[in-house]
Amino acid sequence: MEVMIFIGVLVFAVAMATMIQQRFLQKISVNYIALVIGMAIALVPQTNLLIENFNSEVFLGLIVAPLLFFEGQRTRLYSILRSWRAIVGLTVVMIVLATVVAGLGVYAIGLSLPLSFILAAVSTPTDATATESVIHGLKLPKKISFYLKDESLFNDASGIILLNMAVDWYIHKQLHVGEAIIDFLYSAGGGIVLGILIAAILVFLRQKSFRSKYHLVSDVKMPMEVLFFLTPFIIYFVAEEIHVSGIIAVVAAGLLHNVESERSRLTNASIFYSNHQFSQLIIDILNGAVFLLLGIIIIRSMRDDVFNQQTIEAILIGIILYVANLAVRFFYCRFSPSIKGKVSSKDALIFSLGGIHGAVTFALAYTLSEMSVNIADFHLILVSEIVLILLSLIVPTVVFRFILEKNKPDLDQRKEVNRVRKAMVHYALKQMNQVYLPKKIRKQLEFDLRTQMNQTSIKDFIREVKYTVKQKELTDDQKEFRAEVYRYAFRQERNYLGKIAQQEQEYRHGFLVLYREILIAEVIFLGDEEE
Repeated sequence: MEVMIFIGVLVFAVAMATMIQQRFLQKISVNYIALVIGMAIALVPQTNLLIENFNSEVFLGLIVAPLLFFEGQRTRLYSILRSWRAIVGLTVVMIVLATVVAGLGVYAIGLSLPLSFILAAVSTPTDATATESVIHGLKLPKKISFYLKDESLFNDASGIILLNMAVDWYIHKQLHVGEAIIDFLYSAGGGIVLGILIAAILVFLRQKSFRSKYHLVSDVKMPMEVLFFLTPFIIYFVAEEIHVSGIIAVVAAGLLHNVESERSRLTNASIFYSNHQFSQLIIDILNGAVFLLLGIIIIRSMRDDVFNQQTIEAILIGIILYVANLAVRFFYCRFSPSIKGKVSSKDALIFSLGGIHGAVTFALAYTLSEMSVNIADFHLILVSEIVLILLSLIVPTVVFRFILEKNKPDLDQRKEVNRVRKAMVHYALKQMNQVYLPKKIRKQLEFDLRTQMNQTSIKDFIREVKYTVKQKELTDDQKEFRAEVYRYAFRQERNYLGKIAQQEQEYRHGFLVLYREILIAEVIFLGDEEE
C-alpha cells in the first residue's frame, strides 16, 4: 500500500508540474517546476512521509533504465555505428581525462587520492533527461545535440567502473588499474551482448506473432504491449544479476528496437501507435520524477544535518569538480582527433556547458552509503555532488540565453496554430451548413467542433451532459450515419489545413500536430461505428 501511495503522489506531482508549466510558466522548463514541487513536498512533514527513502538501485532500475531504453529507441543505430570513434572518445577517453583532472584538482586542497577520485568518478556521468531543462525555448546546434545525446547514453558505464575502481582503492589502499580495465570491458561488452541478445529474441517473438495466422489485433495487442514495456526492466535486472552493465544493456536494446520500429510500423499500426504514445507518456512521467526526487533529496539532505562543518569544503569541492569537467569537456571537444575540425570554439563551449549532471550522479553518490565509505566522507561526497548538480543546471540555463539562438518562439507558434485551428473549424462548419442534417446530430456536431476551438464553457458542457443522459441509445444505422457525418466534417478540416500548410511552411510542425489531432478524432468515430 505504501508503494502505491508513493507512486500515486509521484505521478500526481509530475502532472501538477506539467499543468502549472503549460498554464502559467510556459517559458520555464517543466523539470524546474518539478524540482521546486519536490522541495515543497519534502518541506511539509505530512507529504514528506508519503515519499519512500531513496534507493539508488531501485532508482536506476525503475526510472533511469526505461528512460535510457526509450531514448535509445529514438536513436538510429546507423548514426551510432557511423560515429562510433567519436562516441568511444567521448564516453571513455574524455571521461577518464575528466576523472583524472577533477581528482587531482580535489586532491590539491588536501583530500586523499582515493576519496578525490571517488568524488571525480561520481561527477562524470551526464544526464540526457536534464538537457531539455537548460535549453528550453532555445536552439541547440544539431552536431552538438548529437554528441551530447550519445555521450549521455553510454557514459554511465564508464562512470560506474571508475567509481568501483576508486572505491576499491579507498577500501584496500591499492589501485588495480588492470582489473578495472578488464571489469570495464566485461561490463560494457557484456551489457552490449546481453542487451542485443534479449532484444533480438523479443523482436523475433513479436514479429513472428505479427506474421502468424493468429494475427488478430484483439488477440495479440495486449501481450505484445506488456512485453514491450517490461523489456527495459527485464534486461536491466538480468544484466545486473550477472554483473554486466544494465545501463549499456538497455541502451543497446533500445537501439535494436529502433531498427525494428523503422521497418514494422505498418505491420500492426494500432500497436505501434499505442506503444509510441504510451512510451512518450512514460518518458514524460519519469523525466518529471527524476527532478521531483532530486528536489526531495536536496531538502532531506539539508534536514539530515549533512551541512555541518564540512559545508564550505564541500561547496569548494563541488565548484572544483564542475570547473574541471567543464574545462576537460571544452578542450576535448575542441582538439580531439575524432571531433577536431567539426566544431568551433563556440560549439565546444556549448558542448562543455551542455553536460548536465543529474539522476545518475545522485544515484551513484547514494550507492556509497551501502559501501565501506565512512559517514563523514559520504556526507562530503553527497553535498559536493549536490553543488555540482545545481551548478550544472544553473550556469548553462543563464549562459545559454546569451549564446544560443532562440527556437521558433513557442508562444508565436501556438498563437498561429490556434488561429488556424479556429479558421479550420469555421470552414468545416460552413461546409456542413450546406448539407442537410437532423437537428439533433447538427447540434452535437457544432458543439464538438466548437470544442476543438476551445470555445465551449463549463455551462455548455453541463448542458450537453444532461442532454446525453436523457438521450436514447442510437440505433446502428443512426450511429453509422453520425460517424459518416463527423468523418465528412473532419475531411473538410483536413482539406482546409492542406491548403494553409502549403502557404505557411514556417509553422509546419504546428500544422502537423493539428493534422494528427484530426486523424485521431476520425479514428475515434471509426471505433464508435464498430461498437
